Amino acid sequence: MSDNTAYIRMHYQKTWEGQLITQIRLEHVVWGELLWAATLGAAYALIVTLVLAGFTLVGWLDLNWTGALLALPLLFLASLAFATLGLLFTAIVPSIDHMNIPFFLVIMPLGFASSTYFPMESDSPWTLAWLTLNPLHHLAEGTRLVLVNGEISVHLAAAFGLFVLMILILVPIDYRLLRQRVLGEG
Repeated sequence: MSDNTAYIRMHYQKTWEGQLITQIRLEHVVWGELLWAATLGAAYALIVTLVLAGFTLVGWLDLNWTGALLALPLLFLASLAFATLGLLFTAIVPSIDHMNIPFFLVIMPLGFASSTYFPMESDSPWTLAWLTLNPLHHLAEGTRLVLVNGEISVHLAAAFGLFVLMILILVPIDYRLLRQRVLGEG
């Protein structure tokens, strides 16, 4: 997520200000932040993939590598979607001292209740609704199935759809809120 570094570049380093006095528009700065964060996220996913490949070479794991190659573009999209969420936090927090609040109220619950660390089952309608709407649940389940079994499941399509939906909804909101914050336009 790009919230801390984007906030530092926007508020303390005044990097955005320097860019915006040139022919660059705020939309360019926002997309630059989003694509940079998505590239970092995809690079981290690639590093984990290379570590898993090392474990496979020494015989400690048996994973489906075609599935791993299929998962990497989805992980870039996931990084892009969560970068939009990070820029939303950048736009709304009053100071860097408040940056941990969205992390603890939004990101950690999404992560812990997503089948990433332990399998979650839909025992109640509330849990089923949460799992259906949680893109990290679909990403974790879909990636696990494709890496372990080579199975392309409905979870991958659900994750793709939810990430695209996040991007389509949050990018215009990010533009509007950052335009107000950075340029002072209403």
